Amino acid sequence: MNSKNKLLFMTFLFINFVIGDIPSYSAKYTFESDEISISGVRSFKSDLNGSEIKFEASNLLANLFFSSKFKIINGEVIPETYDIKIKPKFLNRDQSILFDQVKTEISSSGSNEWISTYKEGNQIYDPLNVQIVIRSLVKQELKSFNLNLVNMEVGGFKNYIFKYIRNEKCDFDEKTLNCLIYERTQLDSNRKVTYYLAEELEYMFIRIIDSDEETTNRLTLKEILSFG
Repeated sequence: MNSKNKLLFMTFLFINFVIGDIPSYSAKYTFESDEISISGVRSFKSDLNGSEIKFEASNLLANLFFSSKFKIINGEVIPETYDIKIKPKFLNRDQSILFDQVKTEISSSGSNEWISTYKEGNQIYDPLNVQIVIRSLVKQELKSFNLNLVNMEVGGFKNYIFKYIRNEKCDFDEKTLNCLIYERTQLDSNRKVTYYLAEELEYMFIRIIDSDEETTNRLTLKEILSFG
């Protein structure tokens, strides 16, 4: 193993085992896309039985439900399940993903059905639990890192690059907060996700902007219902 590969290997070891304490919370967010604008509650809770992040929202046009269940063992996020249920008039989508750590296998049922395997030692996250990892690594002042996210459509995973861009003042709840801005990109892709993380709120996401050449989706924090 050459020195460059050794450095990469040690970096991934570091990432896998440094997930720190992230406080539980419940907060109201607004999701906006070209098709819909909807407000709902996103929450994170963790106890001896496991951890869960979920987002629930509904209006006259749509019902959205996202849930990620996982464990945090020795500082490492261990995915278990990821579920999506979307019932607007313009799109019906249900998908359930199961992470089998024993078989090193990920399976999907519902709108997209597939089974894929991965090499033991590869850490693969879902779109929700990866945010716990991001917050923890930002809290530890990492300026750049790579993470693997499950490919929801066909299985396997995609590797994403996360980089610190700048600090910026963010207004929330009549307060001015110090936000750290990170961007997520992928090689050979025009898609970019920008994260605004508030230092004073244990690096909660104040705003997430997901954009490519055709569309832009935004998730914006509106109100904190409980924290810690």
